[in-house]
Amino acid sequence: MNGPHPLFAGPAGAHGIPWLHVLPILFAVPAIVILLWGLARGKLSPALGTAAVLLPVAAYAFGGLLVMEESKDVAFCGSCHVMGPVVKSMASNDGSLASIHYSRGLVPQNEPCYTCHSGYGIWGTVDAKKHGVMHMVRATTGWYDLPIKLEGPFDIDSCLGCHAHAQTFQAVEAHQDPDLQKQLLSREMSCTGVCHPAAHPASALNGGLPAS
Repeated sequence: MNGPHPLFAGPAGAHGIPWLHVLPILFAVPAIVILLWGLARGKLSPALGTAAVLLPVAAYAFGGLLVMEESKDVAFCGSCHVMGPVVKSMASNDGSLASIHYSRGLVPQNEPCYTCHSGYGIWGTVDAKKHGVMHMVRATTGWYDLPIKLEGPFDIDSCLGCHAHAQTFQAVEAHQDPDLQKQLLSREMSCTGVCHPAAHPASALNGGLPAS
């Protein structure tokens, strides 16, 4: 499909210079040159000595930021064999809520997992990264059970943040029910698995095996 359809060949907006990939190199290369110069001459001027300290720190900081940003990518999520069936299910348009959003382009194609599993604001990002680190720890150590279960209740602000103010959402008669609205706002009711399909099919959460 990519041959005769160049528009579909890569992610939207994939043009220009990926600065977050370039910046660590821009800081690291001068640092290496300065350090090699210092080794060759046996000393560095105060200015170059300061640069030799600050440039690697900056390169490390931007490298860390790059790692954090790249961890949002769906390929990173699917790289764990336990999460692979979840990502495969999402891309197969199997009727689950995740696949509906993904197949219709309602979430970024490169960051669908992060989009729905991170809350809003800086603390939402922090929580998402914290859970992501724990996912890696669990996958590496085998410290997990199947089927996969969400840690804590799903933050339906991830749903309402996009849908609550949309005219199509507000026009649904059920959404206009004050009692239902109260249950949603109080978190007594969730969107998924109640009125709408489950986010992921049970087989995907069970490592790709039929649910027991």
